[in-house]
Amino acid sequence: MRIGIAGAGVAGLTVAWLLDGTHESVVLETREDLGGNLRSHRITDDHGITRTVDLGVREVSLEAFELFARLARGLGLTDADWDDRPVTHTVRRAEEKHPLYCGSSTWTAEQGEAARAVDLFTRAAADWAEKDLRWSVPLHDVVEPLPVSTEAKRDFIYALPAALWGCEVTEAAALSARAVGAVFASDAPAGQVPTAQTLRNGMQDVARRLAAGLRTTELRPRAALRRIRRVGERWEMTDCHGLAHHVDAIVLAVPADVVTDALQPLADTEPVRRALSAYHYENLRHGLHLDPCYLPSDRRQWSTTNTVVDGCRAASTIHYRFDDDSDVFVSQLAHREQLPRRLLICTEFRTLLPTPEMFAAQRLLNQVQGRGGLLFAGHIMAGTASQEAAVASAVDVARRLAPGSSRLAALTP
Repeated sequence: MRIGIAGAGVAGLTVAWLLDGTHESVVLETREDLGGNLRSHRITDDHGITRTVDLGVREVSLEAFELFARLARGLGLTDADWDDRPVTHTVRRAEEKHPLYCGSSTWTAEQGEAARAVDLFTRAAADWAEKDLRWSVPLHDVVEPLPVSTEAKRDFIYALPAALWGCEVTEAAALSARAVGAVFASDAPAGQVPTAQTLRNGMQDVARRLAAGLRTTELRPRAALRRIRRVGERWEMTDCHGLAHHVDAIVLAVPADVVTDALQPLADTEPVRRALSAYHYENLRHGLHLDPCYLPSDRRQWSTTNTVVDGCRAASTIHYRFDDDSDVFVSQLAHREQLPRRLLICTEFRTLLPTPEMFAAQRLLNQVQGRGGLLFAGHIMAGTASQEAAVASAVDVARRLAPGSSRLAALTP
């Protein structure tokens, strides 16, 4: 068969990679670069040293992300390609000089209510997964009973997902507790700092390796999907240049509004389009800079993630510290009053809000998955915005279209 794939993020590229050799595929991608939210940039510092920094997805847990870890190994990545990175967090209010929470250890009485709130939240989140909390339960329902003040819940619990997804702090209370918990859950023993893994050549190297492994696939960057229609027993995908691609099945691994617009000519997709109206996005702007303008003045209070709560908004700065003790920062800039002085590059993202309504709509997509040769992958099908979930959605598609794929067999032994 010939398969049409819209979207060259991790999900779309993994679908193409799994189908390659079994079917022919054509991949339509809006951007010039492949990888979706994998966006790695090489910078040269004042001493002439070149480094790779990620502005999008920065880290993974190779221990927790079993599918992704197997995919990485299948692409030729070894332990030597990864670095361990501590997972620590600093949270402060914009009007205060010093943070009220700093670190990753469990709460003690001396640390105050801020640390108690974070500790209760991250440990409760681990419990939600253990007890299989329904994805439809809003964060508000499980946070409000926690024995900390309203201010602590606002600034040190709701602010964390608000900073990650770019919504207002009050809006974070309406997100799916299970989805939020999947990101912030921690049951690390007292005094132990959790770690994640970063790719030395940047996370976008995963996308490049997936693309390099394609032999029966046509990649078409800067060719955004515009319209889908039926032509006899086949599908026709039209890109932004007006070029029509005739295929036997279609995989949509693009944002919900792109799917809705593309399906508009198909009357029988009205229930799908109605379900996708429950998907809502925030626009994020990330900047790579060299000055620590959003961090505490005392660098002993710096963490790998540093969040500032400013009224109804919260924004984070990621701190990269390299072996030669040089520092680089990646910050959310969409709602900052002042920009960094040494800003090197900016990039725009759209992030999907994981609301209970979105998960209800997702159930309908699962019910119609594959019907008539129309399939969905990527974040619109994923429970969480993780690389593991993206790969899992690609595996689901491959099982339907190419169950005998040797790559699929190796990825899912």
